[in-house]
Amino acid sequence: MKRFFCALLASALVLSLTSCGKTEPAASSQQAGSGSGSKVLRVGGESWQVTKIFLEDAAKAFMKDHPDVKVEIQTYADPTVVSNYSINWMKGETPVDLVMIDGASFAEQFIGKDLIYDFDKDLNFFSNFDKSKFVPSAIEMSRLHDKQYVIPVISEITAININTKMFKEAGLVDKEGKPLAPKDWEEFYEFAKKLHKVKDGKVVQQGATIQWGKDIHGTVLGVLQASHKTLYQDDGISLGFDNPEFREILSIWQKGVKEGVFSQETFADYDSGRNSYKAGKVAMLVESGSRWIEAGQTLGKDNVSVLPIPGADQNGSVGYVNGVIVPKCSPNAELAVQFIQEQLLGEHVQTSTLNQYGKLPVINEYYAMAEAPDWKNLKNSIDKSVTYPVYKDLAKFIKDLQSILQNSLSKGTSVDTTVQQLQDMVKSLNK
Repeated sequence: MKRFFCALLASALVLSLTSCGKTEPAASSQQAGSGSGSKVLRVGGESWQVTKIFLEDAAKAFMKDHPDVKVEIQTYADPTVVSNYSINWMKGETPVDLVMIDGASFAEQFIGKDLIYDFDKDLNFFSNFDKSKFVPSAIEMSRLHDKQYVIPVISEITAININTKMFKEAGLVDKEGKPLAPKDWEEFYEFAKKLHKVKDGKVVQQGATIQWGKDIHGTVLGVLQASHKTLYQDDGISLGFDNPEFREILSIWQKGVKEGVFSQETFADYDSGRNSYKAGKVAMLVESGSRWIEAGQTLGKDNVSVLPIPGADQNGSVGYVNGVIVPKCSPNAELAVQFIQEQLLGEHVQTSTLNQYGKLPVINEYYAMAEAPDWKNLKNSIDKSVTYPVYKDLAKFIKDLQSILQNSLSKGTSVDTTVQQLQDMVKSLNK
């Protein structure tokens, strides 16, 4: 088991300090435990990261080991909010010392302004933490401009989380009773139709729910890579949506939405898809390939599994890391490094997030502690996956992508018009 998981992910997802002025936290804050408070380390992250990366546990353990330190956990709303930190950091002020980011590309916006540390050159992170401990692709996905501005903490991949009981009831299994993986998006649509159930005019079993909310970029880019073999146009920089594969997928998505076979619930509520899936109401959920682990806690581990999105076995999906950055105006950069090394990359955080929430560790040795064997279904997807483009306007891309595609899916905007809007949007981005 150890050899398999290490091999799988090793090949896969593969101090000069300046003082700060004081500023009020831009998000909710809470003390994670007790500490004398002579030193205060402020850690920012999205609410889901606080829970699923066990930040409060990490804070309590760190304070126990360092009684003179108080760790404060702060939450911010979503990935695009990270951009707001620039305002404080350019003034030499910061409400946080360490920030969790949902994809290494979100650090790009701070690099040109010289606002965050290079962990290697500036903070000597690897002088007392062996770089070979990391899954190679995870550390590589965290490098920007050949520098280590981000330290990875977990990794994820876009996939299909399924209800295996529903698949068996629908006959969508092979001779051994294992769930069938849809070969293309037309077959995905046919699967969803077969799995979809309506009783007395009410949907009692949703065929498929696709993440078209604030993480729509993960869905769309994963699908683009899997279907078209690349994310980019001929220049190798600009994302490309004007191709036969994406046009066909968009047409299928519109058809599925119009018929109700594909739910629109993620439009307004990012968490609605996973909540419905965990409640046993959704047969297929396309988003981070970690939701099946969560759902297994309520539905039973034998009733859930994970499959690659169509084409990912051949072409890969989109893999990405959640990592941490440290602003140069933090007065506690050395303390932040200690917290990362001792807690975020430690056994409790790394193995708990894997086995309870399906977030993939970034440290090789912890894959031996994986409890579920179904990760092998994603072997080829993981091996061949790519990561997000490194755009300065990544936050704008996500917002505009969500707006364009949600309008297209809900209003039935023509495929030609939608593709042109996407191409024009990409052209306008600061890359």
